[in-house]
Amino acid sequence: MAKVTAVLFDFDDTLIDWSGRTKTWEEISRVSIGNIHAYLTDAGHTLPDADTCHQIYHNLLKQSWQRANETWESVRFATVLRQTFTNIGLDPDQIDLEAVMRVYDWQPMPGAVPYNDAAAVLTRLKQDGYKIGLITNAMLPMWMRDIELRHYQLLDYFDVRLTSGDVGYIKPHPAIYHRALESLAVAPEQAVFVGDRPENDVAGANNAGLISVWMNPPHLSNQLNGIKPDYTITQLNELLPILERLD
Repeated sequence: MAKVTAVLFDFDDTLIDWSGRTKTWEEISRVSIGNIHAYLTDAGHTLPDADTCHQIYHNLLKQSWQRANETWESVRFATVLRQTFTNIGLDPDQIDLEAVMRVYDWQPMPGAVPYNDAAAVLTRLKQDGYKIGLITNAMLPMWMRDIELRHYQLLDYFDVRLTSGDVGYIKPHPAIYHRALESLAVAPEQAVFVGDRPENDVAGANNAGLISVWMNPPHLSNQLNGIKPDYTITQLNELLPILERLD
């Protein structure tokens, strides 16, 4: 067995506990699309009302994720925004998309917090010399998710961080795992992947040749449905003795 030299993590519900969130995705996006609506209106563009714009955006986003779950090609935030602008009668080529994404003002989800042992486990892994990666099925570019990592004081632990929106594929497609491994200069059999969703995280890690660890805390109700992780944990600190055994 090859020596394990890298540990990669999913983000949401693996490092960050979303069970206490106080707002829904739709509530968050309604405010953020409202920010974009105000920005474009102030810039002189004529738009439908903010609620109509949000509904168009929401419908396009839902359709995009439905396609992604069939093809494993990722949803890209910039693409959904451009489609939204086209559907409300604007020319997306005349809009500064990076400025719009900053106006969207992505922030940590209210009520979501790191698991109590997340920082301690990441610190131990770093001290023990492991390379540490993050792979998340997020349509947002990584610089936006970095806002959360910086807020939670977790950003500096990671040697590589990838969103599916940046890579072009979502887990379980092997491309996103291989991109991370290439960045770390690590072979699949030298890496452990930890994630909470069997159909994405566990199956994807298995198919890409990584050692899979299913994060299954009591508050989640994900089902394996025949997918077989190499290991199962209910809290992050249970990962440490697994790594010791692998060594």
